[in-house]
Amino acid sequence: MAPFHAIVLAGGRASRLGGIDKVMVPVGGRPLLAHAVAAASQADRVVVVGPWRRLDLEREVAWVREDPPFAGPAHAVATGLAALPPDTDGEVLVLAADLVRPDLLVAALRGGEGNRVAVDPGGRRQWAACVVRVGDLAAAVATAPTEGASLRSLIGRLDPVDVPVDAAAGADVDTPDDLEEHADD
Repeated sequence: MAPFHAIVLAGGRASRLGGIDKVMVPVGGRPLLAHAVAAASQADRVVVVGPWRRLDLEREVAWVREDPPFAGPAHAVATGLAALPPDTDGEVLVLAADLVRPDLLVAALRGGEGNRVAVDPGGRRQWAACVVRVGDLAAAVATAPTEGASLRSLIGRLDPVDVPVDAAAGADVDTPDDLEEHADD
């Protein structure tokens, strides 16, 4: 199997949650960020892109911050990619750290062919839940502006294959209602 790496997106302002550090919100007794890193347990290297080292994790990760801060998710992915060694090949998982069950997404996305993106039951592509070839991502980053750009504008350039996932796999915490709904998951 090809080498596998992960970029965990743990930045953002969490404005719909009043600016709290939402990836540190406990779900099932552990912070959301810990769930995301654990879901990438098969990855050779894991890069967490966010404001600071927030907690001790079960595995070694590289902690990086995009410059300028809050420059958008595509810029965060570019920063995470740059933190991998230059000779990195294989595939990279791009994963939002605010997912309730990232393990379900990773299981659905792993093992397929080509670049892949999760698609929720409503038919919406979940750009922060994809597996792409490192070389393809590097080429997209090299040819597209990333500062202020969406993941759709970056990952969409890779013409990913849709991977349907159920509602549980795509559940995230963006609002107080989401937090209340998933606090005990």
